[in-house]
Amino acid sequence: MEMNLDKQKETKEELKEVKLRFYQKPTSGCYVKARHVLAGMGFLVIFNIYVLRTILSVAIVAMVNSTEETGNLSDTCPDRGQVIENQTNSNGIFDWDSANQGLLLGCYYYGYVISNVPGAWLAKRYGFKLVIGVSMLVSAILTLATPLAAYASFELLVALQIFLGLIQGVASPSMQGAWSFWSPPKEKSTLSSAAMSGSSFGACVTLPIGIVAELLGWEAVFYVTGGYVLLWTFVWFVLIYNRPNDHPRISKEERLYINESIGLEREKEEKTAKVRTPWRGMFTSVPLWAINIAHFCGNWGNYTLLTMLPTFLSTILKFDLSLIGGLTALPFLLQWIFTLISGYLTDFFIRRLILSTIAVRKLNTIIGLGVPGICIILAGYVGCNAAAVIVFLALSVAFNAFATPGCKLNVLDIAPKYCGITYAISNAIANTTGFLAPQVVGLILLNGNNLGQWQLVFWISSAFYFLGILIYLPFASAKEQSWAKGEIVRTKDGVEVEVLMKDLPSVSAQQNRMQL
Repeated sequence: MEMNLDKQKETKEELKEVKLRFYQKPTSGCYVKARHVLAGMGFLVIFNIYVLRTILSVAIVAMVNSTEETGNLSDTCPDRGQVIENQTNSNGIFDWDSANQGLLLGCYYYGYVISNVPGAWLAKRYGFKLVIGVSMLVSAILTLATPLAAYASFELLVALQIFLGLIQGVASPSMQGAWSFWSPPKEKSTLSSAAMSGSSFGACVTLPIGIVAELLGWEAVFYVTGGYVLLWTFVWFVLIYNRPNDHPRISKEERLYINESIGLEREKEEKTAKVRTPWRGMFTSVPLWAINIAHFCGNWGNYTLLTMLPTFLSTILKFDLSLIGGLTALPFLLQWIFTLISGYLTDFFIRRLILSTIAVRKLNTIIGLGVPGICIILAGYVGCNAAAVIVFLALSVAFNAFATPGCKLNVLDIAPKYCGITYAISNAIANTTGFLAPQVVGLILLNGNNLGQWQLVFWISSAFYFLGILIYLPFASAKEQSWAKGEIVRTKDGVEVEVLMKDLPSVSAQQNRMQL
C-alpha cells in the first residue's frame, strides 16, 4: 500500500515537472527573464566586491616611494628582459615599509570575515536588495574617500580598509540567499555559479587598472572605480526586487514557474510566521562542516596564487613587470570561463538524471580540488621552463572553478531555506585564507626566495586541496537537513505555538528523491 502511494506521489511530481516546463515557453514581449537579470546583476555584485577589494594592491605600487632590493631576486632562472630599475618607484609619496604594506593589504579581510553571518541575517530580515544596495553605496563612498584617508594618516587608511571589508562582507552571502526565492531547483547551480564568477572576472579587469594609475595618477584608480560602483548602485535599486511576486515587470509565466518550483505555499506561510534560525543545528551539522573545510582548503590555494603569483613570476622566472599583469590575469580569465561551464554542466547532469545531486557535487569537488592540487605541484618541478609553469598554474586556477558548483554551492542542497546564512558561515571561514595564506608564504620566503622555498609553498597548497577532498567526500550530503526545516512560531487564536517546518511544504521536496 505504501509503495503504491509512493508511486502515485512520484507520478504527480513528474506531471508537475511537465507542467513547469510548459510554463517556460517563450513569452511574447518578454525575452529577458527576471531571474537572468538578477544573475547578471549578481555577477556585477561579486565583480564590484572584488574590484574595490583589490584596487589598493594595484595602486600601492604607485603610492609608495620604494627601492626594491636586487637581493630579493633569485639566480635560479635566466633573465627574461627584466629591468631592475623599473621595479623602483621614486615618485611615490608614502614611505611605507613592507610590513606596513602587508598590513594595509590584509586588514580588509579582518572586517570582511566578521560581517558575513550578520549580513545574511540582515538580508533575511530586510531583503537582499536593500542590504546589497546599501553595501555597494557605502563601499563606493569609502573608495572615493581613500585618497583623502591616505593623505591624512596611515592609521586612518587602515581603519578605512577594515571598515570597507566590514561593509562588503554582507553582500556575497546576501546574494546567495537571494536564490532561495529566485532560483528554480534545477537551475540553482547555473544561476549561482554565473553570479559567483564575478570574482574571477574581476581579477582579469583589476590588473589592467594599473594603466589608469600610470596615466592619471594613483588617485584616479579610486575615483574611477568608486564612481562606477556609485552609478551602478542606482541601477541595482531600479532593476532588482526581493521576490518574484514583488517584481512589476516579470512575466506571469516566469512568476508562476518560479513560485511553483520553489513552493508557493512556503512563501505564504512565511508571511504569517516568525522563523527561528537553527543556529545550533548549523554549527553542529557534519555535512555543513564538510562544506566549510572543503571551501577553506580550496580558497587556500586560490588565494596563494592570487596574491603571490606576481612575486613568483617576477623574482623566480624573472619576467618583466610589464608582462606580469597579463600573465597573472590569464589563469583567472580561464577560471571565469570554467565557472560558467561547470555550473551549467552541473544542472544539466541533474536535470537529465544522469547523476544524482550529491554525485555531481562530489565529482565537481574532486575535479575542483584534485586537478589544482596536482598541477600546482607540477608547476614547481618543471624548473625554468616558463611556458610549462604558466600552463600548470593556469590549469590549477582554472579547474578550481569546479569547486564552486561542487562543495561551495552544496549549502543550497542541505539548507535551501537558510542558504544565505550557511553560505555566510562557510564564506567567512574560507576567506580567512585571504590573510593567512600570504602570511604563511611570507614566513617561508624569509628563509630564502628560491625555487626550493616555492616548491614548499606549492606543496602546502596541494596538501590543503587534497585535505579538502578527503574530508568532504565521506561526510557530504545533498539531502535537506532536518534542522534546515526550522522551527516557526505562529499566532493561532492569539496564542503562540511552535511547529516544525517539516510539517509545511518543503523547499526541496521535488528533488529530494534524486539527492539520496
